[in-house]
Amino acid sequence: MNFEYLNNMIKYIEENLTENIEYKKLAQIVGVSEYALQRIFIFLTNISLSEYIRKRRLSKAFEELKTTDIKIIDLAIKYKYDSQISFARAFKSMFGMTPSECKTTTIEYKQFPIITFSNNNNACEELKYEIKEINKIELYCVQTSAKTHDDLLYNIRKLYSDIEENSLYKKFNENGMYGISICKENEYLYYVGSEKEYKNTMQLIIPAGKYAIFSVGSREQKDIVKKEKMIYSQWLQSTNYNIDHEFNLELYTKDNCYLYIKLKR
Repeated sequence: MNFEYLNNMIKYIEENLTENIEYKKLAQIVGVSEYALQRIFIFLTNISLSEYIRKRRLSKAFEELKTTDIKIIDLAIKYKYDSQISFARAFKSMFGMTPSECKTTTIEYKQFPIITFSNNNNACEELKYEIKEINKIELYCVQTSAKTHDDLLYNIRKLYSDIEENSLYKKFNENGMYGISICKENEYLYYVGSEKEYKNTMQLIIPAGKYAIFSVGSREQKDIVKKEKMIYSQWLQSTNYNIDHEFNLELYTKDNCYLYIKLKR
C-alpha cells in the first residue's frame, strides 16, 4: 500500500467535495478494489471513508456559513444533501448547533481536518507472522451481506447479536470459530461458523493456498483492530507480497485470534 496514492485520493476528495464522489474512482487512484479501499481506510484512520467525506463537506459548509452570505438551502445542495432538513440534521449532529445558529452567533470555528498519510502515523513495532500453505477447509456458517461496506459493518454486528441469542455463537466457539469477509460482484459478504455442521448452517469452502498468519494475542476487538491496522500500515509497506484484498479470514480459538491474509501467486 503506497501512502502517496492514498494522499492523491485525499486530494481528489478535497477538490470534489461539491461533486458526486464515486468510490470506483477513488479505488482507481489507489490501485485497489472498492472493498479493499474501504477496509484499508478504516483500519488506518478509525473512520469510514463515507464518514470522512461527510465530515469534510460539513466542515467546509461551516466555514462558508461564517465567511459568506450563502443561503442555507444553497449550501445544502452544494454539499450534496437532498434537502435543507437533512443538511440541518447532519450539521447539528456534528457541531451541536443548527446552520442558522452557526450563521448568526459568535462562536469558535470548528473543523474536521484533512487526513494526511505518512509512515510516521504509527510507532513501528515488530510484527511476527507465519507463511503457510493450507489445504481447503470445509466450514458450516451463517451469513449476512450488504451492498455497501458501511451497511456490512452494521449487518455483521446484528449477525453476531442474533447467533448469541440462538446459542450458535457458543457452539461455533467450542470448535474454533471462523469469521470470513468476501467481496464479489459489488456485494459484500460475511460468514461466521466452524468446521462442525449445525442446523440452519450453509457450507463454505475456504480455498487452499498460501497465507500469511498473524497472531493477535487476544480476542478483544480493540486488539484485533490494532493488529489489522499494523498489517495495512506497516507490514504491507515493508514486503513484496501481493495479497487478495477481496478475502479475509479470522480464526478465533479459546483465548486468541489469528488473522489469515491470503497471498496471491
